[in-house]
Formats: sequence, C-alpha cells, structure tokens
Amino acid sequence: MKLFLMIYDVDFDEDVMEMLATCCVTGYTKWDRVLGKGKKSDPKLDDAVWPGYNCAIAVAVENNVEDDIFSAVKSLYSKLGGKGFVVYELPVMRVI
Repeated sequence: MKLFLMIYDVDFDEDVMEMLATCCVTGYTKWDRVLGKGKKSDPKLDDAVWPGYNCAIAVAVENNVEDDIFSAVKSLYSKLGGKGFVVYELPVMRVI
C-alpha cells in the first residue's frame, strides 16, 4: 500500500479533483489553505506580501492500483508544468 501526498497551488484544485475522480479514488484526506514555500515556487502565505495558498491531499491506495494512480499523477504533473505541484510517494506500513 502507498500513500500519495500531493501539495499544490489552489488554482490546480479542479484538475487534481478531476484526476482523482477519473482514477476512481473514493477516499482521501484534503487540507485547504496550506501555507508554505516549495523549491520551485514562491511562498504562499495568504497575506499581502505573499498572496495565495496551497491545498494538500493524502490518498492511500492498494498495491493493485498504485501504478495507475502514479501514472495519472505524473501525467497531471507534466500537464501543469511541474510548478506549484509536488507529490510524495510514501510506503504505508500498517493501517488501523
């Protein structure tokens, strides 16, 4: 099992949600108004100096679909130009 943690500019929210729906992802955890700065982006601190914010989504997927989800995420990353969108793939050791 894998956990995909996606952090992205709020402007890409519709694209990310559409990609998850296309992949038939039925469960996820989403955070709105995530603040921070990435290697390839300006700070997003939702203030007058650094306007804007990010969203974050965590999706745990079973082994039999992780390659399909990863391909869809990689395709979206390429479509968005890689800026303002980062994805971490983490192993899930146990779930209670």
